[in-house]
Amino acid sequence: RKLTAANDLARKDMLTGVKNKHAYVDAEMNLNRMIEDGEELEFAVTVFDLNGLKEINDNLGHQEGDRFIKEGCRIICDVFGHSPVFRIGGDEFVVISQNDDYRNIDKLINQIEEINAKNQADGKVVIAVGMEKYNGDRNVATVFAKADKKMYNNKRELKGVAKR
Repeated sequence: RKLTAANDLARKDMLTGVKNKHAYVDAEMNLNRMIEDGEELEFAVTVFDLNGLKEINDNLGHQEGDRFIKEGCRIICDVFGHSPVFRIGGDEFVVISQNDDYRNIDKLINQIEEINAKNQADGKVVIAVGMEKYNGDRNVATVFAKADKKMYNNKRELKGVAKR
């Protein structure tokens, strides 16, 4: 039991309570094995980045930055309620969606966009997002790279809107 508890703790992000980068690497390796075995898979990788964390840390302090990260994580977890959420960097999150969340992925992305529109107007957490569905790709890293590129495009779009 102690070993299982220690293993769980090693895969959990201490600030947000979601899974951490180690857990993401494990999930990626598991999916890669399934891809190599030729299993029929339906999943999407969605990459998120919270806009403005550096400015908050620089101007308001890291405690406020931590609150900002937790709020962004809460939004992602609320929208993607049936998918594992991973914090893979300071303000970077990844979700692997299967089953219901996979089938409803476009609606979920739209929910994030609606929250962003409201939060941008209210000066709250805005989350850049990029999603890619697995479509016979070689591995999960390829799907992630496509989603990551879309997220950075969305980040630029959101910053362009904010400057107007």
